[in-house]
Amino acid sequence: MKKRIFSTLLALCMLLCLMPTAAFAEESTETPPVCSCETACTTDNMNKECPVCGAENAIPQNCGQYIPVEDRTGENGSTERADDPNGSIELSAADQVQAMIDGLPNAEEITEDNAEEVKAQLEAIDEAKETLSDEEIDELDMTRYAEAAAELGALAAPMLLANDSPNEQFSLTPGGRYYFDLSTMNIPGTANGSLPDASLHYVPFTYAGTVNAYKLTSAMATTEVYAQQNKYDHSLFIADFAVTNDVSWDALNGAGLIFGKDYAAGGVGYTLRAPSCGSGFTDSGDSERGTPQSNEWDAVLNKNSGYIQNWNQMYSWGQDAYFGNASDPAVRGYASARRWNLDYAAHSIPDVGFRPVLEILNPDALGSDGLKVVTLDLGGGTLGGSSEDIQIIVKSSESFAAPASDGLTRPDGDTGSYFMWLGSDGKFYAPGDSVPADVTKLTAQFALSEQFSLKPGGTYYFDLSAMGIPGTVNDALPDNTLHYVPFTYAGTVDAYKLMSEMATTEDYAQQNKYPHSLFVADYVVTHTVSWNDLNTKSLIFGKDYVAGGVGYTLRVPSVGSSYTGSDDSERGTPKSNEWDKILDKDDGYIKNWGKMLSCGQDTTIRISALFRAVRGWKRSARFWTSYNTSYLTFGFRPVLEVPNPGTLGADGLKAVTLNLGGGKLGGSSDAIQIIVKNGSTFTAPASDGMTRPNGGTGSYFMWLDSNGNSYAPGASVPADVTALTVQWTAPTYTVTLNTNGGTINSGNVTGYTYGVGATLPTDVTRTGYTFKGWYYNENLTGSPVTAISNIETGNKEYWAKWEINQYTVTVKPENGEADITITQDYGTAIAAPADPTREGYTFTGWDRDIPATMPAENMTVTAKWKVNQYTITFDTNGGSEITPITQDYGTAITAPASPTREGYTFIGWDKAIPATMPAENMTITAKWKVNQYTITFDSNGGSEIAPITQDYGTAITAPADPTREGYTFY
Repeated sequence: MKKRIFSTLLALCMLLCLMPTAAFAEESTETPPVCSCETACTTDNMNKECPVCGAENAIPQNCGQYIPVEDRTGENGSTERADDPNGSIELSAADQVQAMIDGLPNAEEITEDNAEEVKAQLEAIDEAKETLSDEEIDELDMTRYAEAAAELGALAAPMLLANDSPNEQFSLTPGGRYYFDLSTMNIPGTANGSLPDASLHYVPFTYAGTVNAYKLTSAMATTEVYAQQNKYDHSLFIADFAVTNDVSWDALNGAGLIFGKDYAAGGVGYTLRAPSCGSGFTDSGDSERGTPQSNEWDAVLNKNSGYIQNWNQMYSWGQDAYFGNASDPAVRGYASARRWNLDYAAHSIPDVGFRPVLEILNPDALGSDGLKVVTLDLGGGTLGGSSEDIQIIVKSSESFAAPASDGLTRPDGDTGSYFMWLGSDGKFYAPGDSVPADVTKLTAQFALSEQFSLKPGGTYYFDLSAMGIPGTVNDALPDNTLHYVPFTYAGTVDAYKLMSEMATTEDYAQQNKYPHSLFVADYVVTHTVSWNDLNTKSLIFGKDYVAGGVGYTLRVPSVGSSYTGSDDSERGTPKSNEWDKILDKDDGYIKNWGKMLSCGQDTTIRISALFRAVRGWKRSARFWTSYNTSYLTFGFRPVLEVPNPGTLGADGLKAVTLNLGGGKLGGSSDAIQIIVKNGSTFTAPASDGMTRPNGGTGSYFMWLDSNGNSYAPGASVPADVTALTVQWTAPTYTVTLNTNGGTINSGNVTGYTYGVGATLPTDVTRTGYTFKGWYYNENLTGSPVTAISNIETGNKEYWAKWEINQYTVTVKPENGEADITITQDYGTAIAAPADPTREGYTFTGWDRDIPATMPAENMTVTAKWKVNQYTITFDTNGGSEITPITQDYGTAITAPASPTREGYTFIGWDKAIPATMPAENMTITAKWKVNQYTITFDSNGGSEIAPITQDYGTAITAPADPTREGYTFY
């Protein structure tokens, strides 16, 4: 860390100078003694000739610190405590640091061989100083330190400059040329004839960017102290020329220009001053440097040798005094950009001048993007013989003052006096006007140009009926209701106007002369009115007025406070009054002046402020005279000024033609024109003031545009309308109804008449849909329209909106299962259900077809069935035969009689005979039980034979024959 700190220190010190080698012929210098110390001193043997050891209050350590380590020996031949040859001496901390400083080698003895040792000594001193208070540090003599550091810095200069370049504080590119107005800074001396503008309104500066250098703040701020303590990063502009010469350092200092004078330009604060340039020098020719080398002059040249220009044969004063004599300030330049010299502070000669620098104050507050470049296009003019664009610096995001015109040369052959700046925002700015922050370019305008694309000389009509104008309405007007007052567009004039009763012509004729566009009334609109009455209504100096979406000021014109000449050559003075400027453009722009005096703004200078000037009357349109402000002899001929033309732009005004449709205005049926704001809607004009066509007794009045749309007076008219035609009778408009597939059954509307309107039909049908109303757009957005009111105008077109219906197909399977319901939108595909099943029946189809798509009705579909027949077969199993039973499913079955079988008893069927016919064929088998029979033998008196009992059909074993006494069995 200490090495980095020291590296920075060397970078700052490398520009320090040690001693001058040349001066002007008028000056003389003394060579300071060379200091060397070859042997260590002791308390008993101090070298009084040595500036180190012989200095007042010197101690042996002063010399001991200087001796190279390898030459020092301590106790027992070791180097321990070798920096203290005489052992420990009790010193204060400040004395110890001073001793370390005084022990540094002479500057000329510092070489590459011992540079590391000197560097170590300086690091040790820096570390020791950290233990001292500010007061103790102030008491130190840092001269030897500074000289050693400077010499060490010179050895390391190339590396240090490369490693320690400061970061740029602003985003401006160093090397750019910018112009500053120094005309009001009261710079003494003779303006440099080489400047492009000797009036100092446009002084070119090169932006040198950010330098790490020192500056001095007063004559008492010596270079030796400030070279280290006041070295810091700061941004500089440096003048391309010595702005004045043949000027002394003292004169500049007396004007505050050596050490700094506050200066503001473009909203940015600067210090205007001379640069620091060193109190001595080292080397020669192009390698010459001021010392300390951290001076601003060399810091700028180190960044780019071209940043300081036009130095040849011209010295520039610097802040620094020659270190050997405070009354001899330093100068730079002349034979080389690096040249260093000195001169007497009170001396002034043509070869020495003031080349200022501008230091930006508070760079942190501005931020890196705090400066903005504004380009000045000279518009064919020149600065110093060049017509190329120049640039100024302003504060970003803030308004700034428009630059002066002084210093610029008008284009060849141009002898006029007009000058304005045209901003990149389309607005005009006089020098000194506030320019908005978003403007990035200003173009010089040396000739008056029209602000609007309207052709001067055109007649346009304005409605002044609501402006409360006092006096008697002029019966010469085409419309004495003041709804239609004709004005001639006079175009743009460069003239003054007055702002109030206190604004005298003498003050405002020059200060408030500017280009502005005027419409001037073709007539005095009222008369027999006093100046005071008009002023009470704010009609002398301006009353806000809006027509067609455009803002105006309604007032009287400036006419001059006196006059010169007579008859047609007569002019109001100053001649820059609006009345004469209008007549100068075209003597026909002010009309109908022969019978009526027109009031002006100006107070007459010949009588008193109670008398105001008037113009016109019988002799000439130029005629000038004056009347008492209370006399009822004035006529009010207003002008209309567009106060903010820049916000409108050249195409900001649009003429709309009013066709009177057979009606008249002032006896004429010719079309007239009004002015509206281009690109904006405007209000349909009044009907008052117009005369209906001959014989017309109705009350209907509407304006019709080219699209068939009608507008009542006061209605909003779309921006694209350029012509309106009066409709004196109620028009009929077409109505187009787009049914979107539907049918209007009754109440169809194909047209309507203004004042009557129409009701739109509701008996509208469409298969599968419900009507939701009529809509004014094809997208069917907004609210439905049920009727056209009696005040609506224009052809109408509406679209029917439909909502699709849902219907249900109910499928009845008739098999005991639930009905199937299919509910969906009309026309959508229907998925038919599978054929149903039913016990004992065969499905034979539906009573009606299931549709492929949903019909526009609910419907029921029922399944059809055919009953099945089944057979029950009887297997009697050897018994008597029983006929099979065949009959419909579910019908009642009559059980047959039981079968018979010889030798058997019928005991039933193997399954029950169903009461009704089942849904299947079936066989029922008889069940039998074999019978037993007994054979009884009647031996008829013979021996008894046992009876034989056994099943029917079984084999019988015959018994033995019986015997009977007395008888023979046969």
